[in-house]
Amino acid sequence: MGVSIPIRLTLAESGAVALAEIAHDLDAALDAMAFLVALDNNHRLWLTLSDVAHRCGWRAPDRRLASFVTATSCQAGRGVDDEAVEALIGINLDVATELAAGQDMDTIRRRALLAWREAAPSHGLDMERWLIGEMARKSRMVVSDVSHAGRYRPEARPRIIPAPTSAPPRLL
Repeated sequence: MGVSIPIRLTLAESGAVALAEIAHDLDAALDAMAFLVALDNNHRLWLTLSDVAHRCGWRAPDRRLASFVTATSCQAGRGVDDEAVEALIGINLDVATELAAGQDMDTIRRRALLAWREAAPSHGLDMERWLIGEMARKSRMVVSDVSHAGRYRPEARPRIIPAPTSAPPRLL
């Protein structure tokens, strides 16, 4: 039996794929229910994305853009005209491109799909919601201290600091 190596995505890659997928869902919605689900997913994504950007010190997306998208997405379709939907789609795709940082979006999407297929059967979530959850989980693990930038550690796990004497280590 072979050993499986889990597929890992960075926060930026997860965000890029989620933005692109939801942009597609908004564009492809053929009925009111599909459109409302896509708007709700967009709203959830942008709330999470705003939190991740703040926690990680990202410059994109900026707060004004995030405020516009969350306000427009939370209207549950009331007063959201075609122009606003096109704006949401364009913003999602622009920010996705920025988060991808020059990487090929199709390659990132294929990796995201593989990662989701590894995890999704146990979660029962569609890929967009799973990506949003993964972004939220990973952002809580990012160490905000500049000296440890890019490293992950769970917040709930205490760090062991060796005491200067032969006493047992202290937990923080």
